[in-house]
Amino acid sequence: MLRTAASAILATIGDAGDATGSGRDSRTPVVEVDSVTADGPRVEATLSYSDELRPFFDESPFYVEYGVDVSDLPESVLTIPVLAQVCPVAWTVGADVRAPAVDRRFLDSLETVGRTLSEMYSFVEGGRVVVERAPEWADAAPADRRTADDTGMLFTGGVDSLATYVRHREAEPTLITVQGWVVGVDEPDRWRGMRDRTESFAERFGVDARFVRSNMLEFLDTAMLDARYRSRHDGAWYSAVGCGLGLLGLCAPLAVAEGLGEIYVAASVWEGMEPPPVVDDWDGRAMPWGTHPDIDNEIAWADSTGVHDLFELERQERIEVVADHVRSRDPDLPVYSCSASEAADNCGRCEKCVRTALGLALAGLDPGDHGFDVDRASFEHAVERFEAGAWLNDQHAPYHWQIFQERIPEGADLPVEGSDDFLAWLRRADFESMAGPPARERLVRTAARHTPYPVYERVAPLYGTVRERLG
Repeated sequence: MLRTAASAILATIGDAGDATGSGRDSRTPVVEVDSVTADGPRVEATLSYSDELRPFFDESPFYVEYGVDVSDLPESVLTIPVLAQVCPVAWTVGADVRAPAVDRRFLDSLETVGRTLSEMYSFVEGGRVVVERAPEWADAAPADRRTADDTGMLFTGGVDSLATYVRHREAEPTLITVQGWVVGVDEPDRWRGMRDRTESFAERFGVDARFVRSNMLEFLDTAMLDARYRSRHDGAWYSAVGCGLGLLGLCAPLAVAEGLGEIYVAASVWEGMEPPPVVDDWDGRAMPWGTHPDIDNEIAWADSTGVHDLFELERQERIEVVADHVRSRDPDLPVYSCSASEAADNCGRCEKCVRTALGLALAGLDPGDHGFDVDRASFEHAVERFEAGAWLNDQHAPYHWQIFQERIPEGADLPVEGSDDFLAWLRRADFESMAGPPARERLVRTAARHTPYPVYERVAPLYGTVRERLG
């Protein structure tokens, strides 16, 4: 058997029989991947857990579905998606992860990524990934495999993914949109809208679109993970800890089947972004986040590698990249930023819609030409929500608006009704004093974090509902 460490606690590869010598014994918690099967476009995995891990997982099997047949791929590739979801959770409680087989490059990636996460977050204890087989791709690949000459990118249609597309459009990247991330697997109407817009972008750009559907955020009990650990990281669990490894790992069978070599991931944070107080013991670049160059650039399998893009650009600089493309090539390019709309469209009233519309206006574009219906009422609503403490629920959220304050030119005349009054308010606003989750959400989360699991299991759906209403 081969094993590799998930963090600096254990960093050896050797015979699993020396587990006692390396400090692991029969009391170590374990996540076991019992089986991985593929039927046409669907991959399914069944797992078993030690009691310490049971609160963090749903009882249903993990699955991921693609628009292409992946059933002829080796088990070492089909196992990647489930390991990508499981490992960060297991490492958090110091558990071992066991599986029959996994691609050797991906196994090596897990060691590096696990070490990075343990450096980012003190609560990530580390652990081993123990597999029976870790074949090299040259030995496991089907004889008729496609060469990995093409490029892919995770795509939502937002500022970050559009900027990544613009920078790499000559590679004609395949757009990959995931159901189960921004739009849930149980939201068919929203998914229809999101899928339609990805297909529209693909047609506009003259590239291919592929779709991935997974229950990863139902398979993981993200509400419990948030309740237990959010006081020790910024943002939600999957965004802060799991999304880089998780989303790239979901793409692995698709990338192999479609011959995708590089898979681009648009950055969320950027190089000069200072860590918020909750994670200020991190000495690395930018703030700790689940998608980060120290994570994404280290993820690889078969002939594919992850590529973290845009890290050197602040969000407004990314908007400028999109704006340059609009002016030179695509004057009515739509931009989607909203995660609140039931139609998977821009609502024009949430924090991210107002922030993106303002960014487009500062870049010299009329937001109305790019899918944003904002006016005086939108800005008045924004002021009310800011001052009520309802919009800046993550510690890093004020940073976006503080950058706006620094960048607003004197005498700015933006092509948006009511923007003058909003800019006057924005110049004097104290976003630090307006930041932080609403008191009710904070109380709910604190209570959930200290609730015994058998009780929590019954109230978790209520906790999730309360969070949605408070948002």
